[in-house]
Amino acid sequence: MQVEKEEDDIILDEENDPKCPKICFTATEKIGLRREWRSALVVRGLGRNVSYLPLVKRINYLWARNGKFLISDKHNGCFLVRFRSKIDYENAIEGGPWMLGDTYLTVHRWFKGFNPWKSPIKSTMVWVQLPELPIEFFHPMAVKRIVGFIGKYVRTDRETTEGARKKYARARVEVDLTKTLLSQYTLEEEKYKITYEGLQNVCFDCGCYG
Repeated sequence: MQVEKEEDDIILDEENDPKCPKICFTATEKIGLRREWRSALVVRGLGRNVSYLPLVKRINYLWARNGKFLISDKHNGCFLVRFRSKIDYENAIEGGPWMLGDTYLTVHRWFKGFNPWKSPIKSTMVWVQLPELPIEFFHPMAVKRIVGFIGKYVRTDRETTEGARKKYARARVEVDLTKTLLSQYTLEEEKYKITYEGLQNVCFDCGCYG
């Protein structure tokens, strides 16, 4: 993991308000303070808050394969998960989507200055279904092209690729929750619907989540 570089703090105003003192740290001190959090992830329930103990049990099952982790309960439904294993850390980022019951868990890398009240959820990984898609378009190339209009394509599930699932094609996509979500698309002059697994609060009148 890269070590961030910052310029030393320069205090231009030597006067300090006794009612609201200005607290300063050097660049070296801040790098040291942030070091242990470079292996942390921010986890939240999408659309609803999740409880601490069920979350600990769930992510212990999903992520703690090569080492232990530490989890901190923060405000606004946020949790910080610090990993001892780089492999587990990368698996949590690259794998998924992850769910607790019927609630999606959004997972993002921790960043300096993170504030649970000022860092809204902007994107999440979801499984997208393409119901009634003609079977010849179940090919990963075709599915990738279709869901590319929905969000960032990640992969097509194995059942779709192998043709084991006939009723719908299924792909993992990273969607931007601040933008309009598509409810349908046109293929060969026919319109087809799009289903987002687990996103119960999608409003297709405005096309947004929430």
